[in-house]
Amino acid sequence: MLLVDEEETVEALSQVRESFPPSFQQAQTLIEQRQNYLKQARSHGESLVEEARKRGEELIQQSVHEGERRGQQVMAAAAAQRDMLLDKARQAVARQEQGLQKNLAQAEQQFAARRSQLEQEYVTRKEQQNQHLEQQRLKALQELERLNQEKIKRKELAQREVEEVRQEMQALRQKTYAHCEELTRQAAAARQGADRYARQVLDDLNGKLRDLQQVVGDQRQEFQGNHAQGRPTAPPRQQTVHQRTGAANQLRTRGDRKSA
Repeated sequence: MLLVDEEETVEALSQVRESFPPSFQQAQTLIEQRQNYLKQARSHGESLVEEARKRGEELIQQSVHEGERRGQQVMAAAAAQRDMLLDKARQAVARQEQGLQKNLAQAEQQFAARRSQLEQEYVTRKEQQNQHLEQQRLKALQELERLNQEKIKRKELAQREVEEVRQEMQALRQKTYAHCEELTRQAAAARQGADRYARQVLDDLNGKLRDLQQVVGDQRQEFQGNHAQGRPTAPPRQQTVHQRTGAANQLRTRGDRKSA
């Protein structure tokens, strides 16, 4: 921040202003003149706008009066034309009403003639239809009677067929019961035979197993004795195998014979 002397500053500014060239003063004068011109132009423009507004209002009033006058003339002409068109329309409507009345009278005459013709045709067709319906009713009664007789015949035939089927079913049932009893008896006999055969086979197998156990025991004792004496053991083993093979063949042969 700086502190300056006020009087010295004002004097310095005055010297600077005095040192400006004259063109700055002229510029200041021109600026002032420009502002005066602007004020004058603004006031003149406002006066022109006010005058134009007044002139426009006057023209509007004149246009309104002229429009009202011309509107009244147009309305008067339109009313006259309307009255003339209404007269013409009334006359045309009257002529059309006369023509429609004539046409209506002719249509009523034609309708009356057509109505009488249709009534006659209706009576004739009704009689024909009644005759046709009576014939159809008689035919329907005859057909119904025929159907009832056929129904009775078919019912009797169906009853006979049902009775025959019932008798056949009863006979078939008796045959079936007898056949089932026979099959049951045969199955019981077969089961008893199978039980006996199974017991025999089991007894034979038990005997053969005991024989094999005896042979094996003998061979084992012989093998132990030979081993204790220092003899060779191969031939006894071969003999044991041959003995077992022969025993198995004998068992198989006996089983095949029993099966046969």
